[in-house]
Amino acid sequence: MANRQYKDTVFRTYFNHAREIAQLYQAIRLEDVIRPEDITITTIDDVFLSARKNDLSFLWKDQAIVLAEQQSSINQNMPYRMFLYSAFQLLANLVDSKKLYGTKPVALPAPHYYMLYLGDDMQADEDTLTLSSLFREKPADLELTCHVYNITYKKNRAILERCRPLREYSFFVHQIDVNKKAGFPLLEAIRAAVLYCMEHGIMKEFLEAHREEVVQMIALQWDAEEEKKVLQDESRAEGVAMATLKFIRKQLQRKVPYEQIAEDTETPIDEVLRIAKESHLAY
Repeated sequence: MANRQYKDTVFRTYFNHAREIAQLYQAIRLEDVIRPEDITITTIDDVFLSARKNDLSFLWKDQAIVLAEQQSSINQNMPYRMFLYSAFQLLANLVDSKKLYGTKPVALPAPHYYMLYLGDDMQADEDTLTLSSLFREKPADLELTCHVYNITYKKNRAILERCRPLREYSFFVHQIDVNKKAGFPLLEAIRAAVLYCMEHGIMKEFLEAHREEVVQMIALQWDAEEEKKVLQDESRAEGVAMATLKFIRKQLQRKVPYEQIAEDTETPIDEVLRIAKESHLAY
């Protein structure tokens, strides 16, 4: 894990095991019994044409392919991203492409899409995002529904009560936020949350094994989110172009994937590459 240079998220790392995935999916799919032995992890590392990773995907009993993302903002483009992820999984990983040209129906696992939201902008416990809402022309012949679950820590929130790993993860992030609001610098806030949770048996095994990596992963992730907010403020003060350029250069210094920078700043990928070369920050 140390060689990943903290580019993964804590969520992705924590739920990268069949045991935790089974508990998470059980909290969503109440009508079935979900066992770890029925889970095959298929999480995408490099989606075609993109260096971005998806947080979690897995196959359940060869019946369902499930894709989930943990987000700290309501991303209206998530259905489109899910569409690309699932196309990659179904065509590249799960189906012999030669069979698509035959007359016999190809049996496919049913796709299911979930976004797990952790933040302050969603009040409801559940919501949905649809691919059709992004189309210029309506109606369209293609649809995809992404189910949004609010996993922000709150006592008696149903999905958290049904899944202990998810509840503990949500509480851990909540504890960091509590520490920050109490005036702790970011790194101290994270380390204090790690110690508190370990002492109280929350994510204990995981935090003991990956303590410092967790601190660095969250610090990088939260720094990026803070800089996005700064970008928005600076855009009003000094113009969108200059503020965006400063943000892109900071992300290049962190070696954030080019495609992710392009998406975060709504900048063409060619322009991001040009800035990287001119700033001597290409990688």
